[in-house]
Amino acid sequence: MKIDTQSFIKVSKIIEQDSKDTSYKFALLRATIDIIKLYDQQIIILKDRVVIPTGLIIERWLWYYYPLIDSDIFLPQKNGEPEKLIKGKNISFRKYFVELVNSYKTFGDFEHFYNDYKKKKLSADVNNTLIELIKDLHQTITKMPMRYIGKSVTGGEYSIYKLEREKKRLSKSDIVTTDSLIENFGSFSIPTDYYLVLKYFGGFIGGENSVINNWADFIVRANRLISVDKELVLQKLFIKPESFRDVAEVKKYYHKKKSLYCVWSGKRIEIQSNLNIDHVLPFAHYLNNDIWNLLPTLNAINSKKSDKIPTPDFIEKRKDIIINYWGELHDFFDKGFEEELRISLVPNLDFSNNKIWNNKSLEALKRKSEFLIDIRGLESWAM
Repeated sequence: MKIDTQSFIKVSKIIEQDSKDTSYKFALLRATIDIIKLYDQQIIILKDRVVIPTGLIIERWLWYYYPLIDSDIFLPQKNGEPEKLIKGKNISFRKYFVELVNSYKTFGDFEHFYNDYKKKKLSADVNNTLIELIKDLHQTITKMPMRYIGKSVTGGEYSIYKLEREKKRLSKSDIVTTDSLIENFGSFSIPTDYYLVLKYFGGFIGGENSVINNWADFIVRANRLISVDKELVLQKLFIKPESFRDVAEVKKYYHKKKSLYCVWSGKRIEIQSNLNIDHVLPFAHYLNNDIWNLLPTLNAINSKKSDKIPTPDFIEKRKDIIINYWGELHDFFDKGFEEELRISLVPNLDFSNNKIWNNKSLEALKRKSEFLIDIRGLESWAM
């Protein structure tokens, strides 16, 4: 697929010229870029449009806004937004967000909430608050930025983001997970040319004139009566919740194994002090702490690999040991392993046949490696 140069101009105009009454536009564009980068397997590419689950946008907004709402200094997200909760004056989802943040004030804040969410350990009260918050987020996303984004370019509403499938309803008995968000909140589509720009040049959009930088500028200017440090805002906006995943849980599993071999060199890891847990696809370039992406290596090998991307050919060469570790991790972590593999590598993966799911997953891993090397231009690595 070829990228029309006019698409770059349109995206630039949207960032610069679209209405800036709230931070919603920046959050929607940032979320779309992140989803295209992280969840390409959840995206359906049609002839003229690309379909994306709305639930993934909702989840990214949870990660973006939590640090902003949790800030010791009030960070307005709407022009003239007051510190005090006043109906009609604040962003529409602040009330339930404040309740969520306050429920975690005494024991760990964002990191604790993120881990509870990922491990499905949310209390009933928190889960209920989260469901109400998610409903507000869905309403805001679909009725505001999705409706108006791109109006400066096209003159019409829902001209870039188009709702494709209606949502179901989350009830208080439902547990909020990534899967339930994907399942219950329908989908939207964007034109293929916009998708290509965001896919291949989303990293450049994160530069000086990026969505995040404009978002920070907006917060600083949103309420002239409040003095806001832009560096603090950027610090909050760049928090990556994926880094909160407790890798020690997987490392503890490997420490208990009597026989352990380096996934890349095949050499036996004789003593535990030589053990390192490698992100097959480096976290620095692919924000993923899923169990399948964490495999044992020797310290020396891990240092050589660093943040480089293993080539598809090298992954194929190490196929047997990777698949062997995946099988063991699946046996130990069970449904957690399955869910993460389905979400980030192969949707609707059937685990009833070990050979089929292993081979499909390995092929998907090789495709991600190829994309990171050939399209994003990251440094390749092999032994």
